[in-house]
Amino acid sequence: MKSALFQKLLLSKTRPGQLWLSVIGSGIGLCIMMLGVQLWVDVRALMQEKEMLGRDFVVISKKITLLHTMAGAPRFSENEIKDLMSLKSVDDVGPFTPSRFKASMSMNAQLGGFGGQLFKSDIFFEAVPDRFVDIEGPSWQWKPGDKTIPVIVPSAFIKQYNHAFASGQNMPVIPENLLKSISFELEISGNEKTDQYKGIIAGFSNRIQAVLVPEHFMRYANDRYAPGGESQPTRLILHADNPAAPELLNHLKAKEFETAEEKVKEGKTRLLLELVMLLMALLGGFIVALSMLGFLQYTQLLAYRSAYEIQTLHRLGYTRMSMISPYFRFALRNLAIALVISTVLFALLEVGITQLFSQSGLNLSLTGWPWSLCCALITGILMAWLSYRSIKIQVGRLAN
Repeated sequence: MKSALFQKLLLSKTRPGQLWLSVIGSGIGLCIMMLGVQLWVDVRALMQEKEMLGRDFVVISKKITLLHTMAGAPRFSENEIKDLMSLKSVDDVGPFTPSRFKASMSMNAQLGGFGGQLFKSDIFFEAVPDRFVDIEGPSWQWKPGDKTIPVIVPSAFIKQYNHAFASGQNMPVIPENLLKSISFELEISGNEKTDQYKGIIAGFSNRIQAVLVPEHFMRYANDRYAPGGESQPTRLILHADNPAAPELLNHLKAKEFETAEEKVKEGKTRLLLELVMLLMALLGGFIVALSMLGFLQYTQLLAYRSAYEIQTLHRLGYTRMSMISPYFRFALRNLAIALVISTVLFALLEVGITQLFSQSGLNLSLTGWPWSLCCALITGILMAWLSYRSIKIQVGRLAN
């Protein structure tokens, strides 16, 4: 018997309506799962864009009251630092080291290409442990004898200069990318010593509203220009997987420690987005599972409707594999159609979602689509294997 006639005999009792409902359902489920994976990868990448101090770092300080007016800013004790380190949501804690010396900055316009001195101003430095600074390579290193000091400047400082100070003083505005190529003069004095250094901008930060220098330089400068100062920090920087973790927030509230509210809100928003993406992927997987179950039941029912033909062919000497093959090819063809439907829908929806994010000022990296396709392919292979097992068992029962 020819293969085409053999397949036509076994598949003569198909019902197109039920078949297409199962295939389209599988395609939609796969599409939702692919979108969930895509958004999971791309939104996480969007939320973790590189920042000089990372997106998982939180800066905390103590509340200042009238009692601190004369005594100075309240400081953190060793026990308070240990209590923070004991929290499960906190991975690391580092102190801010403030400068105890006098420093001034002047920018020579010949370096900037503007001609004449731009401005001169007193400046205040702080330092955090190097492990909290996301700058790789030698650009954040300093050793005694070096006359060049790398600094991290708050982005807000540059914005204030460009939009307020520069316009009010008839001075040129300077974009951030140009500032990285401009050096400036630093004069540091104290303990009857005065030295000249050159500063270069290693990066910008939206997290810290202070000019940061390497910790090695800060220790050296404090010992040289202002020995014997306070050692306890007034601010701490924490590394937390989730800055909005209830344990951390409750501890900060109980101790009356202050932190940036926008950081906490960002952590909650990030957690919510990740949860939505995860639920979307799980929903797609659930729909795929239901569609897969319906697809397997349809294939089994199709074989059951052809029980007489299967039994007759078995008595005529046809092997079980020869009767399984038409059903399996039929299942593979429908799975391929479901994958095509899901891929086309995924491509169309991806364009729409990308435009939606762009209108909100967020640009997705679109690096998650290979993972989405891999998940769909793996799911398709799993469905094909389950279809083969189901058909084999059903045909085996009917052939007996």
